[in-house]
Amino acid sequence: MTNIQPLYKGGSPDGSFPLTPKPYYSRTEDKNVNFDSNDIEHEKGNYKSIAFRPGFSLQASELNEIQENFQLQMSLTISMMHNWITSGAGSSWMPWKSNSPGGEGGDGLANNFPTSPPQTGIGVGGIAGGSHNQDKVVSGPGWRGATPLHPFISPYQQPNSTSPKKSVEVGTPSGGQMMITFNPGWWLVEDKGHWKGVEDDMPNQVSGLKHWIYLKNKIEQNVPTTNNIGGRYITVGLTLETDYVECGTSTDGSQDEELADNATGTPNSASCGASRYTINFVGDIYGSGGSDYVDIPNSVWPLDNADFAKRENMNPVCVVDTSNKEVRYMNNILIAEY
Repeated sequence: MTNIQPLYKGGSPDGSFPLTPKPYYSRTEDKNVNFDSNDIEHEKGNYKSIAFRPGFSLQASELNEIQENFQLQMSLTISMMHNWITSGAGSSWMPWKSNSPGGEGGDGLANNFPTSPPQTGIGVGGIAGGSHNQDKVVSGPGWRGATPLHPFISPYQQPNSTSPKKSVEVGTPSGGQMMITFNPGWWLVEDKGHWKGVEDDMPNQVSGLKHWIYLKNKIEQNVPTTNNIGGRYITVGLTLETDYVECGTSTDGSQDEELADNATGTPNSASCGASRYTINFVGDIYGSGGSDYVDIPNSVWPLDNADFAKRENMNPVCVVDTSNKEVRYMNNILIAEY
């Protein structure tokens, strides 16, 4: 299974989370952490809520899943706060480089640790990706969009001994276009109440709920770099898909047979339990794109501007300033200059 930092996978075959082993059988680790893009059983994953249904029995493992889901979301939020505030690993991390079961240095993978600690946040007086324009106010993470767990290079040991990856990579402009890549990892996203699927069965007004979801496959977006007529800022983001997954044996993605009662350690298809509310990135699961961008003109938009719907339906990540040739997160932290 894929090792998704900062949640270090170990303790196989019983799992690493405290309520995953027998006889508790929580599914949080299996459905929200151990993603494998080639495993059809985990095609959706990212189960954020347990949807109990009247008339169906309540499983003890579902109660355990609630606890671990809460702990997972809280742990990622605290990690994000640290990563965005600190400006680098620093000398205090050095003793942990060679042997860290928590993943800061990896288990026996010290040779893969960068010679110089990577920039992982802005910090007090920190510089990341280049000089910062002091006239631009920099705020914290967690904006109305998608925020990566770490702003620059991952401070965590990567799966399969690969080098640390940037959350957002900005390519070299060519032919009036520039490739922006969103790499796999944890992203804090916001449900804006826009749904894809069966509209009649989905709420469409509630907006503002935050969720940590895992991007399994990188998503790339070609963005124009020229100073377009009437527009200077290009907001680039990711599109979400929300859905309900029920207990069942259908292979169309609407059901998951592993949600059946697992009191014996094996799902009992004759005894189904609660459904799951799931959020995933479009393009990550189905390979159909998923990222998007919107040109924001210098003048005020008319109310019937077609890009309003596009902007509201996506989770913004960064802005391309085609005049100053900068790419910045939505909180104004500089990612790259071109």
